Amino acid sequence: MSARDFFRRFGLSVPAWVPAANLLVGLNLAYMLLAMALFGAQNLFQPEPEMLFRMGALVPAAFFQGEYWRLITYGFLHIGLLHIAFNMIALSQVGPALESEVGSARFIAVYLLSLVGGGAADLLVRGPVVMLIAGASGALFGLIGFGIAYAHFYGGYAGRMQRNFFLQWAAYGLLFGFIVGADNICHLGGLITGAFCGFLVECERANRPLFTPVWTALAILLSLASVAAFGWLLWRSL
Repeated sequence: MSARDFFRRFGLSVPAWVPAANLLVGLNLAYMLLAMALFGAQNLFQPEPEMLFRMGALVPAAFFQGEYWRLITYGFLHIGLLHIAFNMIALSQVGPALESEVGSARFIAVYLLSLVGGGAADLLVRGPVVMLIAGASGALFGLIGFGIAYAHFYGGYAGRMQRNFFLQWAAYGLLFGFIVGADNICHLGGLITGAFCGFLVECERANRPLFTPVWTALAILLSLASVAAFGWLLWRSL
């Protein structure tokens, strides 16, 4: 593989079409448009706390009072145009590389598990505080963590190159989060979750077809849980 082909493969060019990664970008953008339609376009730049709360932001205090759907819905909600633009650019770069490498089922499962892992980290560390948490960053850091672990245990020159590429994404992301005061607890929770998944997927490499049905079932269950979370949110809003 040439250097040019390698970097194109791992997201340093215009992303190729891949079903799950592009679907996730579309869902995040569609949810932002829905929020604007329901609460007004002024929320595109300075979202109102009420809008974020009603659209499913993770509020630890509310979660501990039984609003469990927020552990999923928060990951599809963003705090303004710059927030969603940054996250969707990252997803469109990192996502296709990983999905083409491990398949859509594993990609979806890792993304959603990392989304939950990032939110769970906030709940464990912060406890039942009153704050608004939103964004796909936990899931994105999960994909980055997955790439780091998967490539590291894969080994070889290509593996080291891929690992270092994702390590740079992680370092820049955490540094940027520190500078702007973003939720690095969620980021680290997603990163650790994704890294564990990357280790598991690399361990199964010799018998990958054997484990594909397991990942497919997990991806389906997590997708159904996500649909149910939004259904629960809608039901409680009526």
